[in-house]
Amino acid sequence: MSIDKNKQTRVGQNTHSRKLFVRVELAAFIIINSIASFGKSIVKVHIPAVDQSLGGRVSRTIRFIFAVITPEGPRLMLISRYRAARMEKGKKVGISAGAGTAIAVIAIASFLIGSQLLAVTIDGKLVGYVESEEQYASLIQQAKEKVSAQVGTDTDEIMIDEANVSFETVIAPQQQAMTSAAPVSEDGSGSSEIDGVTVKEQQESLLDTLIDTLTGAQAIKAQIYTISVNGKVFATVATMKEASDVLNMIKDSYTPLGGDYTGKFLDNVEITPIMADLSEVDTEKPEDVVALLLSGTSSEVSYTAVEEDSAGNIADALGIGLQDLQRAYPEYDFEAIAEGDVFTAVHTIPFVRYQAQGTVIVNEPIPFEVVEEKTDDLFLGQKELKEEGEFGERMVKRLETLVNGEVVTQTDISSELIKEPKNEVILVGTKLVFMGEDAYVGPSDGYGGGGGGPLGRPLNSWYLSRSISAYHNGADMLAPQGSPIFAAESGLVTFTGYSGGYGNLVVIDHGNGLQTYYAHCDSFNVSQGDGVGRGQQIATVGSTGRSTAFHCHFEVRLNGVVQDPLAWIG
Repeated sequence: MSIDKNKQTRVGQNTHSRKLFVRVELAAFIIINSIASFGKSIVKVHIPAVDQSLGGRVSRTIRFIFAVITPEGPRLMLISRYRAARMEKGKKVGISAGAGTAIAVIAIASFLIGSQLLAVTIDGKLVGYVESEEQYASLIQQAKEKVSAQVGTDTDEIMIDEANVSFETVIAPQQQAMTSAAPVSEDGSGSSEIDGVTVKEQQESLLDTLIDTLTGAQAIKAQIYTISVNGKVFATVATMKEASDVLNMIKDSYTPLGGDYTGKFLDNVEITPIMADLSEVDTEKPEDVVALLLSGTSSEVSYTAVEEDSAGNIADALGIGLQDLQRAYPEYDFEAIAEGDVFTAVHTIPFVRYQAQGTVIVNEPIPFEVVEEKTDDLFLGQKELKEEGEFGERMVKRLETLVNGEVVTQTDISSELIKEPKNEVILVGTKLVFMGEDAYVGPSDGYGGGGGGPLGRPLNSWYLSRSISAYHNGADMLAPQGSPIFAAESGLVTFTGYSGGYGNLVVIDHGNGLQTYYAHCDSFNVSQGDGVGRGQQIATVGSTGRSTAFHCHFEVRLNGVVQDPLAWIG
């Protein structure tokens, strides 16, 4: 019983396998036979001149070969004939001839023409073919990456509107599919070719077509960022990071190195994200934006001088310092400002203002004082260095406020002395030599030269051509051109130079309000700031200025009041 049962089981299994095999053979036979019938119909339609029994002969030949090479051939032949006989009577047996032909047509189309794909259209415009919507999504991601690289934005900031994208199932040439993973050659270069064009090139072309179509449909937008100051847009950059970098670079430009500073913009500076069509995206480099904002704009200010104007008043009116005014007009005589003269200054108006405030610790010098010590060891007007001065030093902690890098306020918080300054000591002569053994007498030429008054005579040989009067402040002493002129007393030279009607003039301050003038000189032997002694040559006789002959105009003034020179020289 056990053996028979096993045998029956094997028989059942074999029968089942055989039935399955027969069914597969039958299906294959029907398809091949249908293809033959389809070929027969093509011959009838397209080649009338050909024997119309050709299709039948092909069909019978195929069935015959199939019957010979398959174990179930005779049975299939009978089934086929039975199906044909029943179809002639209008009855359906298994797969009809029409259905079989349709299956064959689909099989041929799929094999010879292409495959089932999705046609992608945007706004009704065909872009290409994909195998699935997932593959299209991969292409969209590639498009975002490519556009972001072109624009300079992050991939996440590229937005694609797919509202007008549609898909339609079609049978299309396989080589037209937008493959998301192009095959590559053995060396990895992706240079496999279809009709002479590499697959990589095909993919790039399809990707560009997709991007161009989306751009034309205004379906690609990029999020970019504008930088505005007080409501005015100055620039557009690609990313939020670039916008932040611009503001940080401006802060760094206006914040001193070292110290502990905090800051803020004094203007309303805003970073605003905007969505722009890809065709309208135009961004700038951060460094170019910084250069623009730091440059500012120029504005010219003018001022017209009035009667008895001053350099300080002009500088204030132009909004600049006195030194800046003098540097701007180096050849102008601000001691003789003419009414109606026009002065201009150019101011830079910044586009953005940044204030930095903080504490800084600096070591700064402490200036020394100059102390004068009077001594009768030196003649009046003479000076001598006794002790050199030395700068001190202190450490200062200071709170300061800067706007666009310029200090506007400074407040010392604390100060620590590091080194005391040392005063400079200058000896100043007080010795007066009016007469006596130190008096200047001059050469013994019979014409005197020393004089009998408090001051010595300025010339060795002289002839008085004009004395003091209401219209003449001094005494004119005739002498040949080039004759030496001597200091009437020791003192300090306070002026040497040309002075209107005086011509070349030397002025000596003898202290205690006493001054002497030597005019119409031909040349100088001393300079302003020199200390001179009584009887020292200071110039030569000339005829410069308002003069009609070679002579020395000699004046004496006490506390600014003109004195009679002859009373002083005797």
